Amino acid sequence: MSRRGTRSSTPVELDEVDRRLLLTLSRNGRRSAAALAKDLNLSRQAVTERMKSLEQRGVILGYRADVDPQALGLAIRAQIRLALDGTATPQKEKDVLRLLTAHPMVRAVSRVSGEDCFVADVICRRIEDVSVLLAEIKQTRAIQGSRTAFVLEQILDRNGLGALEPSLVAEAAPAD
Repeated sequence: MSRRGTRSSTPVELDEVDRRLLLTLSRNGRRSAAALAKDLNLSRQAVTERMKSLEQRGVILGYRADVDPQALGLAIRAQIRLALDGTATPQKEKDVLRLLTAHPMVRAVSRVSGEDCFVADVICRRIEDVSVLLAEIKQTRAIQGSRTAFVLEQILDRNGLGALEPSLVAEAAPAD
């Protein structure tokens, strides 16, 4: 169902019913097809077919419980900024990415512009856990340098889109 590795940069065409369905699901993804059908004035089968279509087109990436990390003792958040060694082979870069994407503490990895190459968002129980991760990354011998920033206070976290605002699913303006 998920296209996480192959996301397209072009928006998917959505009609008004798709938009209303996405808004409703974003507020409560556990609603039954029957309840959604009633709210959207559609048949249960029509809602089910639209959801399946949205999944196949990569608009709906999945359904999940939003778990509070603090409740699991995961109170430490950090951003690790990594600069690759300019002499590192493409295989070494792949090794770094494989390590980051497979590590359970790493929640997101972004390729970025500027002096750093990657930013990894990390969540863990202890600051020492970040040190262990950094040591593992350095063992790839592909890193020129790293900078770590520990999050002191999370002001806003909109990982995943969560409950959508109507403006976020509005029809895109035509390109000039």
